[in-house]
Amino acid sequence: MRVCLPLLSAGGFCLLRDFRIALAQQTLWQTNESTPPWHVAFQDHVRKSLSRRQRITLNLSLLCRLEIRDFFARRLAGSGIEIGAQYVPTEVAPGVDVEYVDVLSNDELVSRYKLPADGLVPLAHVVDGHHLTAYVDDAKDFLIANHVLEHFDDPVGGVIEWLRVIRAGGLLFLTLPNYRSNAFDYKRTPERAPHFALDYVDPDNRPQRNRTHYEDMAMSLRDQDRQSAAVQSMVDEWISRGDRHHYHVYDEAALKDVLSEAGKASGNDLQLVDAFMPRDGFEILAIVRKLGKGSGRLRWLPKMVIASRTVEIAAIMAMRQVRAHRAS
Repeated sequence: MRVCLPLLSAGGFCLLRDFRIALAQQTLWQTNESTPPWHVAFQDHVRKSLSRRQRITLNLSLLCRLEIRDFFARRLAGSGIEIGAQYVPTEVAPGVDVEYVDVLSNDELVSRYKLPADGLVPLAHVVDGHHLTAYVDDAKDFLIANHVLEHFDDPVGGVIEWLRVIRAGGLLFLTLPNYRSNAFDYKRTPERAPHFALDYVDPDNRPQRNRTHYEDMAMSLRDQDRQSAAVQSMVDEWISRGDRHHYHVYDEAALKDVLSEAGKASGNDLQLVDAFMPRDGFEILAIVRKLGKGSGRLRWLPKMVIASRTVEIAAIMAMRQVRAHRAS
């Protein structure tokens, strides 16, 4: 089990109250002259626009995001796949088998993005996460995708492909950046079911919709109008390079809509079995069971159950952080 990342301003506090105070004052990143302006703008937004409670929620969920994932990953058993793990594979229980796949080989990742080679997980297959052609139907017990779905221009089709690969009774383990809580997305608006359904059934016109999404993202980053030269130039560059940025942004409702559309289109009944979805948290986490062929119904946990589970996990992470600092 990982230990939460230490606070940037490490101090000796021994009470939960001291921890909350320190966490509320936490800044997300240290800034310098090379910090992108959109990161500076987002930190300014956090300081000026979020309440103390919201800052605590954001900072705690960011600091402990890997430990939170690992906490929930204890549900996983058998043999599965993780897409795009790179340096931070999800920790699973002993005896659980995970194969790692990515759209680029490790050599390509190092060359294209100037990444260090050490620490990258070994890949079983180099394959697009939207087209897992290396796997037959019902091949695996689970599939992990952390911060992957937002890079798909057809998320419904992507989820359908993931459902194809896991057996009935298997689990999808998903995390996505919460649009409210990251520098790339906080000025954007999540799409809803009709748009996600259109992206699935109308691929011919998807490139134009993708450009609109990229314009939205560039407008957010540049803080300029859609038709400005800076925005259009940034979008043109992304498209020419074949980049896959955040086509869509997500909150709980957007994720629910994608899963619902995927269930209906594939004829699979689905059930949300666990979740961590703080409204102001850094990311949202969902564990979804593929129940098997049926009417395509999605069974979602009641809001109060999700809220209670979220508070429970946040309290556990806070106390672990306190104990870690007491011991240091």
